[in-house]
Amino acid sequence: MSEKRVDIFNLLKNEGKLETLYVYAAKETQDDPYEKTSTKTYLNPLPVKALVRQVSPESVYWKYYGIIPLRSLEIICEKKYLTLLKTADKIIYKDENFKCMKDDAKGFAILERSDYVVVILAKKVNND
Repeated sequence: MSEKRVDIFNLLKNEGKLETLYVYAAKETQDDPYEKTSTKTYLNPLPVKALVRQVSPESVYWKYYGIIPLRSLEIICEKKYLTLLKTADKIIYKDENFKCMKDDAKGFAILERSDYVVVILAKKVNND
């Protein structure tokens, strides 16, 4: 007997719960090799439809590791966006800059499930 699966993102899209985030990749060019200066050029944004939730610092502290910046977001999106979110230099949501949270020792703050991923986005301090 086959098991019927519910397409959670189709259901959320029909209910109007999914929001659009804009993901920017960047190309870095080195201006002066002696001074070690470089310039980032942002490429065209790619839209990502996701369920966006504001996360309290207490909640993030118990679920994830490291220093958690204020105003973190938790997004739930399809698995096909995983590489895009990991390589993004800038993620725009409601005119605010975010980045995919990363700890050098343990990697990205991403929980992978069978058909979706849960990603923690940290607010960027500088708005470049």
